[in-house]
Amino acid sequence: MKRYISSAVLILALLFGSLAQAQNAQISGTVVDSLNRSAVVGAYVAVSRNVPDAKPEYVTTDVNGKFSFTGLSKETAYLVKVTYLSYKDFTKIITLTSESQDLGTIQLTEAVANLKEVKVIGQVTAMEQKGDTTQFNAAAFKTNPDATTEDLIQKMPGITVTNGTVTAHGETVNRVLVDGKPFFGDDAALTLKSLPAEIVDKIEVFDKLSDQAQFTGFDDGNGQKTINIVTKADRKMGQFGKVFAGYGLDNRYQAGGNVSFFKGDQRISVIGLSNNINMQNFSGQDLLGVTGGGGRGGGSSGNFMVGNQSGITGTNSFGLNYANKFGKKVEVTGSYFFNRTGNVNEQTTSQEYFLAQADSNQFYNEASRTSSTNANHRLNFRVEYNIDPKNSLIVTPRLNFQDNQSGSFKTGLTTLANGSKINGLDNTQSNLNKGYNFSNDLLFRHSFEKKGRTISLNVNTQLNDRNGTRNLYSRNLYYANFGLPEFSVRGDTTDQLSYTYSDGVTLGGNVIYTEPISKTGQLQLNYGLTVSNSNSSRETFNMSFDENTYTDLDTLLSNNFDNRYVTNRAGLGYRYRKNSWSANLGVDFQNTGLYSQQLAPYNTKVDQSFTNFLPNFMLTYRSKTGTQFRTSFRSSTSQPSISQLQNVIDNSNPLSLTAGNPNLKQEYRNMFNVRYSLAGAARPYSLNAMVFLTQTNNAIVNSTIIAQEPTTLPSGIVLERGARLTSPINVDGSWNARSFLAYGKPIAPLKLNLNVTTGFNYVRSPGMINNVPNFSNTYAVSQGLVLSSNVSEKLDFTVSYSGNYNIVRNSIQPNLNNNYYTQGVTGRVNWIFGKGFVVQSDINNQSYRGLGEGFNQNFTLWNASVGKKFLKNNAGELKLTVFDILKQNNSITRNVTETYVQDVTNRVLTQYAMLTFTYTLKNFGKMPSGDSNRRRDYEGEGGGFRNRGDGGRGPGGF
Repeated sequence: MKRYISSAVLILALLFGSLAQAQNAQISGTVVDSLNRSAVVGAYVAVSRNVPDAKPEYVTTDVNGKFSFTGLSKETAYLVKVTYLSYKDFTKIITLTSESQDLGTIQLTEAVANLKEVKVIGQVTAMEQKGDTTQFNAAAFKTNPDATTEDLIQKMPGITVTNGTVTAHGETVNRVLVDGKPFFGDDAALTLKSLPAEIVDKIEVFDKLSDQAQFTGFDDGNGQKTINIVTKADRKMGQFGKVFAGYGLDNRYQAGGNVSFFKGDQRISVIGLSNNINMQNFSGQDLLGVTGGGGRGGGSSGNFMVGNQSGITGTNSFGLNYANKFGKKVEVTGSYFFNRTGNVNEQTTSQEYFLAQADSNQFYNEASRTSSTNANHRLNFRVEYNIDPKNSLIVTPRLNFQDNQSGSFKTGLTTLANGSKINGLDNTQSNLNKGYNFSNDLLFRHSFEKKGRTISLNVNTQLNDRNGTRNLYSRNLYYANFGLPEFSVRGDTTDQLSYTYSDGVTLGGNVIYTEPISKTGQLQLNYGLTVSNSNSSRETFNMSFDENTYTDLDTLLSNNFDNRYVTNRAGLGYRYRKNSWSANLGVDFQNTGLYSQQLAPYNTKVDQSFTNFLPNFMLTYRSKTGTQFRTSFRSSTSQPSISQLQNVIDNSNPLSLTAGNPNLKQEYRNMFNVRYSLAGAARPYSLNAMVFLTQTNNAIVNSTIIAQEPTTLPSGIVLERGARLTSPINVDGSWNARSFLAYGKPIAPLKLNLNVTTGFNYVRSPGMINNVPNFSNTYAVSQGLVLSSNVSEKLDFTVSYSGNYNIVRNSIQPNLNNNYYTQGVTGRVNWIFGKGFVVQSDINNQSYRGLGEGFNQNFTLWNASVGKKFLKNNAGELKLTVFDILKQNNSITRNVTETYVQDVTNRVLTQYAMLTFTYTLKNFGKMPSGDSNRRRDYEGEGGGFRNRGDGGRGPGGF
């Protein structure tokens, strides 16, 4: 009996194995233009059984014109159909006689017949999931004729733009491409503002892997959330853009514009801007290295994005973007951007510090006025040379220059809860900083004859240099109460001149080899070496009153510091892919050597070595109906910056000193995330959900010492009563959890798009206050709702709501636990009526509850304009705008750290009126006479850009 059962099991296993093998055949091919043999990107390929009423499956060709279908059956006849705008359809019937059948090169020929206009009425699919790419159809979202791509994408589910920062499905968008090519470097907001919505065919959102990972198919953790703008086929040649100029009350002005020249693969865009109404057109690179040290507690240039600088800013900027193909092998993109900003701000700050004893809590209040001028030059290039079908070379250099001048005056006062004064200051300082940053990546990729066997070599270089001068004059007061108001007052004066200098060189490289070991599996071997050297020095001179000049070197505030990192990293990875499932599994062994030497004011050395195992894992499921599930885990390390390591006191604010810590260790971070999405033509809605969890060992956090009485620090500097010293330390117990849910659905009867977002964040921040550990736990629940119109191009409106409820709990003093709530309600309308009349209005109500005294506010910002379009095709527009009609504009922010709670208000732009003239250029589809045979060259590559990283099919993939 057992023998019969065993035989039956064996027969069933063979049967199901044969069926599985029979249904694992595939069809692949490459689609090119018949004239110039260039790849046709985004062509639709359909495969269906060659029987009546068979349901087809669809894919689009990637950036190399390639496509593939899996999960097909052997010995079965299939109909293959390739379609693309302005080309004749290609059809072919094939019978699969093997597990893999390559159709080779499919040449599409141009459809030159003149057709009468055909009007198609039907519902456009708003959103689809194509592999690892979420694709939005721009035709499903109606915008007014003057809308930018930024206006368009804000109607799409899960995409928001706030103060120039673009987020998609809960993650910050770091790159925006145009037809798969960089546009103005990595400045996402600038790209979205520069392109009109009417040229957009599709918006694609995906995680773009690095060039090396995209080639091998193994995710290296260096991917970026990316938006790709797919332009319409009939907008790939022509000129478009707009120029504007306006003047208003209080000498407010604006002028600028952008013009693009598209001619197939050759694309040139020019932008310019000049204004004093807070229209800011720079990215974080414009403030590189001149705003702070980059460590926790210091200013970081990454905190400044487009439109996010406080105060009132005047901007003058110019930019140029270029992209072209030279023959079939060389593709070049590059951009230059100049920006000069002048900023003036008045700020009030209120801080409450968490101390172990309730009756000793300190309050610090500060009022400041600052002014700054920042000039920046940015150059970005990318040259891709396809040497032959098996070899390619990519070179990506970047260069930034900047010059920053700033000055500030501030008054500060520290008190106890009962109002007793501890200390105060009047502080004036001026700063001059200059610097540059250069980086270059060189990537060579080679594919062997055996499919899936590849080798790639990456070499990168980074150089940076910064030097600065600071003048500081500060009058400092110290109070001693002894139960009586202001029983005694003692003061001192700081009058100093400081010179700072830092530079760094980083050389690194890695080699990656991939080898197929089965039809579904692939191995990866990798090795990398990075060497980084940096030097930082500061010389501080006190005023010599005998000589009335700065000649007295202050050795306690001077420092010379060298730092070197050497990192060796080797790893092994395995990749599996079959049907709808794919998985990556790997582990890296990393050894990092840290050598630091302080040369002045005394000589000390730090020599440390760190050894880590860094595992990674990813599992992905993608159904043919648009369902996608992905979970991943990755470990990584990050090194402390030179400013965090440099043990020198920064006394920019004598009541709040900062210093580095040469004994810092590297952070070890574990990251886990889960993503789930539903989208597709068969669904009337879209759903995106994600959960991110990050746990950090040896987290670099702040340790704050608040002197209860005058204290002499080990460096010899006296920390006066109530003054603070903040320095970085390593602490375990740092957690960050984020969740996000986005739901989108068109409401067809009302011609509206509904987008709903919900999020929950949890942050556990460890810190140290007077050598007592404190854990600040912040819980935040957010809710968003957006209703946008889909009525017509003449009437465009949006209504939105966003609310955030925050709960703060800290371990030192539960009585200081705090709940606060912020919400915003916004309405926007753009109505074109009659003979070119335009009415625009936006109103935004902001409410703050649970903040400090004087910070709970409710105010409404209302802007409105009326205009008239004229000239041929309504190319001209004259518009009168009134900003802040109700005179209620305000700026309030709350910042919760492991050390204190801070409320800040900033100066804002108040009511003004401005008259503006705008001229819009639209000239598409023009072509030199006698050149009709080269239409393909002018129209360029159409369709989408597909990420060929994990789950995709790069040369190293399957």
